[in-house]
Order: sequence, then structure tokens, then C-alpha cells
Amino acid sequence: LMKSLFFSIVFVLVGFLGFSQEAIIQDSEVFKKSVVDGNISLTLPTEITNDDVQKYSKYYTSFFNTSFNEKSHQVTFSMVNNDPKSRRVIIRFLSANGIQFARIGSNALPLSDFYDTYLK
Repeated sequence: LMKSLFFSIVFVLVGFLGFSQEAIIQDSEVFKKSVVDGNISLTLPTEITNDDVQKYSKYYTSFFNTSFNEKSHQVTFSMVNNDPKSRRVIIRFLSANGIQFARIGSNALPLSDFYDTYLK
């Protein structure tokens, strides 16, 4: 019984981690400059469509406007007020789209750490 319970837990954890979605940042230095400029770009998972981006971004227009390239899956947030509080709302947008991590190089950061490190 303990053995099957253990394997069930491991299976669920591996499944959860295997299917968690990530936003991709190609170059951390370019990304840091984009945060300063207030035009923040990152690449979304291929499962996310333009409809998804529009559906969730409409709730946050007082914080940012989005543009989405369907071929590259790159979303750009044009900040209304480029301050840490407004940039925190990007994390809400990513979470609403099922994204749990931001990958910068070989590091996958949970969204809270991503905010603290790059958007704050």
C-alpha cells in the first residue's frame, strides 16, 4: 500500500512539473532594458493563442496594452504607468494563461521570483 501511494504521489508530481507552462525570456540584458523602457516582451507557450491573450489582457488595460505575434508567440506589454505595482499585473496575466514559470537561459523561476528579480 505504501509503495503504491508513493508512486502515485511521484506520478502526480512528475505530471504536474512536466506540464507546467513557461514564458521564455531570450536575453536577460535585453529584457532588463525593455522593463526600463516600459515595452516588455517575452515568448509565450505555443498553446496560448491570440484569443487567450486578448481574453485576459482586456481586464488589465489600465495597466498595459498587449500586442501578440502569433508566429513567434511573442507578447509585448506596453505599460501605461511603468512602475513596479503595474508590472506586478503582468504576473496576474501570465497566471491567468496557465503560466507558472519564467525561463531565462537555463533558469526557470517561479513567477513570484521572476517578479522580484526582473520586474520590481
